Amino acid sequence: MASNQRVEVEDFQAFPPLSPVSQIINSPILSLSVIAVLELEDPFDKSQTIELLRDVLVPTNHRFSSIIVTDKKGVQRWKKVDELKIEEHIIIPTFPLGLLSVDDYNVHFNNYLSEIAMDPLPVTRPPWEVHVIIYPTRNGSGGSIVFKLSHALGDGYALMGTVMSCLKRADDPSKPISLPMPSARVAAGEMRSKWSRMARFVFMCCNTVSDFTRGMLQGSVLEDDKTVIRSALPRMESVPIEISSVSFSVDQIRSIKAEVGATVNDVVMGLLYYAIQLYIQKMGQNSSGSRRVTALCVQNMRKFRGDESIEDMVKGKIWGNQFGLSILSLPSISGDIANMDPLEFIIKAKQQTSRSKNSSAVYFASKMLNLMSSKGATQFIHSTLKNTSLVVSNVPGPMQKVVLLDHALNSIYFTVVGTPQSLFFTIMSYNGELKLVARTEKGFIDSELLLSFIKEAFEKFYAATHGKDAMVENSKNGF
Repeated sequence: MASNQRVEVEDFQAFPPLSPVSQIINSPILSLSVIAVLELEDPFDKSQTIELLRDVLVPTNHRFSSIIVTDKKGVQRWKKVDELKIEEHIIIPTFPLGLLSVDDYNVHFNNYLSEIAMDPLPVTRPPWEVHVIIYPTRNGSGGSIVFKLSHALGDGYALMGTVMSCLKRADDPSKPISLPMPSARVAAGEMRSKWSRMARFVFMCCNTVSDFTRGMLQGSVLEDDKTVIRSALPRMESVPIEISSVSFSVDQIRSIKAEVGATVNDVVMGLLYYAIQLYIQKMGQNSSGSRRVTALCVQNMRKFRGDESIEDMVKGKIWGNQFGLSILSLPSISGDIANMDPLEFIIKAKQQTSRSKNSSAVYFASKMLNLMSSKGATQFIHSTLKNTSLVVSNVPGPMQKVVLLDHALNSIYFTVVGTPQSLFFTIMSYNGELKLVARTEKGFIDSELLLSFIKEAFEKFYAATHGKDAMVENSKNGF
């Protein structure tokens, strides 16, 4: 739980306040952190970590050298420390003796991630820390660098953009790292007819009213049913978690979306929809239309063109927590899921995300939160999270192979901890692969089984669009 230092009222005038959203997610009610993992090909030591933090990360923003204090009026503010002691932010754990194989180290690494996810960040220093893992894992033969960053510093887009600013292209460090272009679904506005634009505007108004009303109810009286993916335990944010992941070829996902006429995000959401239904049925729970299961999709509210470099992201106005939450209903099915066309789940995801994009509810919700008291807004966001079954968040990653102080990266991913939910998905692409991370409630959700269904769903999507022979070849390639 967040607990910040309190300062005298006459001292705080010079300290910049946290944004309203940052104060919401850094409170005793809701305290969130972002965990970013960089898996390396070569070992990384403490002296290199100090150099990285001192010369690259900390200078990107004053928040990395500021603590959070609370004035007598209850407003949280950034107070710059007199001297930043970088060594205090670096942790080098020692794994137990007797770990013989990479798989053993991988299991302990995942357990370690779960442990640090539950540990609160100290309030007496700037709210971030770096863990240097010197042991090999399946994707990090040279160990891993793990950043734990208070969500008050910024949202996933801001924090991962800052972490990526520490990286350079492996092929040519002088060139900027590029990010993937967003998928285009419809023709540009000027290509639409006058009547088409009018109809779209009318639908947008209707969608906005409907979605805004639904959002208000979700944060107050509407609550998802208890299911095998939602335990609805009290104080879920303090329940132990597991972090696991699976990777897919970006090119293969794009080939699926091209066949269906969708976007990459549509394919990924369809993948999750299908896998969750497989998991629900496998666990012996009926997925009838009467069961309420909803997801929150995190929307970046910045104007992201898709052709920015990492440097442009950091130099631009990316800081703060500039995100919204849109609510999506997971499609229900009747009968045996094996009899369904798997591509129907992509179509359903496409319909929902298209409708969500033609709505301004998240912007009105943001304005509404600004009108509420800090405590009221915090309770509303906490209830919205608590009342839904899962969250899905994605951040664009480097399209090329990158290095960290000349150490090549095998993988980069992130997750969010501290939300009152049993299931949280994060998605990030890197060098031709898309990594999907599942943060699950430990002992309640079988993460290994869930990931196996995500893989199965992908294979069925690929087979449905490219034929069964392609699915066999896809399995041979390890995806």
